[in-house]
Order: sequence, then structure tokens, then C-alpha cells
Amino acid sequence: MLKAAQIEEFHHQGFLNGGPVLSEDEVGELRDSLEAIMAKGPEGFGPGETPPVLFRDLSGGGTEGKPGPNPVWQIVNIWEASPAFERLIYHPAIVKGISQLTGHQELQVWHDQIQYKPANHGGTTRWHQDAPLWPIIRPMTPVSAWIPFDDADEENGCMWMVPGSHTWGNQMDYLRTQHQLAQREEFGRLEGYTPPRDAPTQQVAARPWAVLKGEVSFHHSLTWHGSPANRSPRPRRAIAIHYMTGEARFDAKGEHPMKQFVTLADGAPMAEAGPHFPAVFHQGEPVGVPARLRN
Repeated sequence: MLKAAQIEEFHHQGFLNGGPVLSEDEVGELRDSLEAIMAKGPEGFGPGETPPVLFRDLSGGGTEGKPGPNPVWQIVNIWEASPAFERLIYHPAIVKGISQLTGHQELQVWHDQIQYKPANHGGTTRWHQDAPLWPIIRPMTPVSAWIPFDDADEENGCMWMVPGSHTWGNQMDYLRTQHQLAQREEFGRLEGYTPPRDAPTQQVAARPWAVLKGEVSFHHSLTWHGSPANRSPRPRRAIAIHYMTGEARFDAKGEHPMKQFVTLADGAPMAEAGPHFPAVFHQGEPVGVPARLRN
């Protein structure tokens, strides 16, 4: 349960550390499941197995389906390939926090995504906002939960955030002009942007956002964020879980990898979109882990 001061902090700066939500054993189980899926690789799922929706290197440096020299592994909907990760999307502290920060009593999963930066040569996640990259749902999905399985700090490529940037609207066109920022030493040097005059935050002040393994970090879907390369001897493994509120509706004009699973009419509620988008919070309470997944 988040406190009133934490909720106020989130609305002011656009991100919040919600504290520990996973035990050491739970982190270990998720790490083991992730490593097993990494060992399979994108083409390693056999008949009868459900693969993730996407399994790829986001760095753009690879060729012919092979990763580049500085990969950032992205695995979308790992929850569909792993019981451990499926249990995680229902975690009561996580979904309760999302409800408190959004003010909504109905929540469902939009999708999850692993971002895995290997030790020594992990790549960069460029500065971006989430909501503009998800054009098939409206209104925008407001808050995401981010949970690392390793201590994420400046050395191994933790996220960076810009406080107050969630109040500046869609600025993806500007952020794409900053894609040259890749290394820790330069990553915060965002230049050439002036916030709207009526915005409560008038300073572009990027800062590293360290999060310990097993903690949950919440961020608004318009908060500017990204992460520099990992040159440390430690991996940086983490998952972002993106949730939709009961207001979410399908926008048929947009494109997204999850669109293949939506058979709704334009404007229909995403609550009717089917099993790839499970409900996790209903009438103000966590739905709970399905019985088939309980240990």
C-alpha cells in the first residue's frame, strides 16, 4: 500500500520507487526462468510450447536475426512462456500500486517486456516515452511497473529519468534527436528543449534512477526515460509490466506487435480483447494468481 506522500511524489515527478515487492527466493526463481528462456533463444521453442510475442535485440546492430555486438535483449510477453512470470503480473502489491497511482479500480495487462543488458557489452535504450509507442490503445496506458532482478545502478546501465517530463505532452520527435546519447558519461546531456510555459516543471534535469533487485519502480507513460550502455561486469536484467485501465479502448489506426491478438471493432473496450490481456484488478481488489499457477 502506497502512502499519500508517495502518490503525491509520483504525480509531481512522474516516477516513484515503491519499495521491495519480491523476496530473494522470488528473484532467484525469475532469474532462473529468464536464463532458461535466454538459453532457448528466439528459435528454440518447440511444438506445444508458447513462445513470447517478441524475442529480439533492440540495439539495431545485428544482422540476419543475430544480435549485435552490444545487445539489449527485449522479450515481450514472457509471462506467456513462463509460469513464474505469469504469477508476477498478478502480484498484489504491484497491481494495488498501479491502482493507487492511476485512480482506477479495473486493470488488465497491456503487455510485459524484459530488457536484458548483458555484462560488459550491454547496449543502450535510447531516450523515449512509452505511450507514443503504443498507438493501438486510447486513452494512453498511464503507469508501468519496472522490477529489476539485479541491483540496477549507474555502473550497469540503470534507467535515467527526467522529473516532471510527464507534464510536457508527447515529445517523441524531440527525443529521437537525442539518440546519439549512449554512454553513462554523456547520457544526461539532453539539449535544445524548452518545456511548455504552463508546465509545473521548467527544468530539463536528467538523473540516474537506481533501483535494487526486487524493488518496484513505477513510472508515468509520458515520463522521459532511457538507459545507457552496460560496461560493468554485472548484467542488468529487468522487466517492465505495462497495465491498462478499464477506460482503454482499441484504436484500429495504430500498429503494434500486440495488434495481432486484437479482433475488436475500432473503439471497442480492451476489456473484451481476450486472454492475451488478462484482468489483474477488479472492483478495487487484486484478482489474485490463478489456481493453476499456485505453488
